[in-house]
Amino acid sequence: MTLNQLLQFIDLEDKRLTKYYRKSSPKERILSRAVKLAEEYGELCEEVLSSVGDQRKDKLVKVDKDNLPKEFAEVIIVTLLLAKSLNVDVKQALKDTIEIINNRKDY
Repeated sequence: MTLNQLLQFIDLEDKRLTKYYRKSSPKERILSRAVKLAEEYGELCEEVLSSVGDQRKDKLVKVDKDNLPKEFAEVIIVTLLLAKSLNVDVKQALKDTIEIINNRKDY
């Protein structure tokens, strides 16, 4: 999947979610997506802990190795939906940030 394909999916999903949650204002959408991102990040952290065996035993019994990649994907998708809600040009933000990283002289 290319970045353009991913962003096309984000546009489609944003339209679906906006239609589904009709009563939410742009501000409510931003806040709910920020909270959703925190939720998904927490689930990713649980999967990371499970993958290295640092989870409660009752949770380790339920570990599904397929969950870790899915949790990464969910964090990325929700992050992009939040960025869209805030009118962030993700391509430009990535380009600018990669340039900053590439120009670091620390390493």
